[in-house]
Amino acid sequence: MKKLSGWGRFPYIKTSEITPSSESELISILKSSKSLAVRGNGRSYGDLSINTNTTLTMTKFNRIIEWDKVNGNLIAESGVLIADIIDDFLPKGWFPYVTAGTKFITLGGAIACDVHGKNHHVEGSFGNYVNWIDLIDQNNELIRCSQTENSKLFHWTIGGLGLTGVILRCSIKLKKIETGWINQNTIVNKNLAETLKSFDQHYNATYSVAWIDCISKSRSFGRSILMLGEHANLHDVKNKPVIFPTQNKQKISLSFVVPSLVLNKLAISIFNKFYFLINRRKSKSLIGWDNYFFPLDSIGSWNKMYGKKGFFQFQCVLPIENAQKGLEEILKTVQENGSNAFLAVLKKLGKGNGHFSFPREGFTISLDFKVTKRNLRLSKKLHEIVEKFSGSIYFAKDSTLDRDEFFQQKNDEMIKLKVRNLKIDSELSKRLTLQTSIL
Repeated sequence: MKKLSGWGRFPYIKTSEITPSSESELISILKSSKSLAVRGNGRSYGDLSINTNTTLTMTKFNRIIEWDKVNGNLIAESGVLIADIIDDFLPKGWFPYVTAGTKFITLGGAIACDVHGKNHHVEGSFGNYVNWIDLIDQNNELIRCSQTENSKLFHWTIGGLGLTGVILRCSIKLKKIETGWINQNTIVNKNLAETLKSFDQHYNATYSVAWIDCISKSRSFGRSILMLGEHANLHDVKNKPVIFPTQNKQKISLSFVVPSLVLNKLAISIFNKFYFLINRRKSKSLIGWDNYFFPLDSIGSWNKMYGKKGFFQFQCVLPIENAQKGLEEILKTVQENGSNAFLAVLKKLGKGNGHFSFPREGFTISLDFKVTKRNLRLSKKLHEIVEKFSGSIYFAKDSTLDRDEFFQQKNDEMIKLKVRNLKIDSELSKRLTLQTSIL
């Protein structure tokens, strides 16, 4: 037995972790296990990929199998990291259509969470670029599912939180690009209303994401830095020494857990003011792909900076018509509670894939909080606001929602799941009683 957690380091549980290295070994484990959770690289924040009985880690299924350089179709095992795909295929002029906030997630995890990026409003989520999935089902049989073959299982597996079976391998489509550079356009917004308007004004930008200042009040309430991005072409980078820069080396790695008192209200306030000051002017720049898509990856084990008890992330999506009022109430509640978030990110989402997938049309905000009694009480208040404004929570990030709050989300798709592998039962599915309630 060992202690495992998600990336938030909350909660930790004791579990028997098994890391199979072959399909036959994997099926043997499935046949002998009564209950298990499927885990990739452990980058989901909460308890999505852990189980008190058995945690099945798929990182040894990490082979790239086949590459179609004409159409950009890649076949690979589910344990392959997005970072590995970029390393191998960026120099060939190909890049993932959709990336999460870190490149250290697995293909299987990206499918199970149907991850979305800075381009969801125009290009959708990860599941839009999955050609087919090879899945070990509840009968311990390997079956292929796609848009045309076992299509019901295919759609429930995308965003299905790993509950429909064990993803063994898949085929995905990559995007053809000319360089590894991003044309970034930085827009400064003075308040929340201006921020939301700015997203609409720049809706056609391929990539867009805003950093939100959670601390400022009065006329500066909800001020932000909106970062737009486009893949640069060859002409744009004619003065650069390389066309396809490699991933950045980690500038720093936290080898110890930072004392909780370090990340206090004063420190967060100083960071917010400093970050806004250095970005307060509208600017255009050419930056590497790693700096634009994965800025936090430059800090190794950055999750340790929240202290011994770890952190949790609150991420929700609010419908467009309720977004401004809902976001105002969320940010005011955070300020009134004295629980300033160190990281606050806002994105606009387009139409989603339905079923169990999180993204849907609206605005999504992500807030990181240290695990304290005060902040855990705050999470309950935030869940009530999400319900009030007809929003929903991102389960891949969640570790605090309870069963009653889950069913108050009023999302009919969430109670229609018919396809389920009954052996797969994560701590998240137990907490939300998905095993007994969604059948």
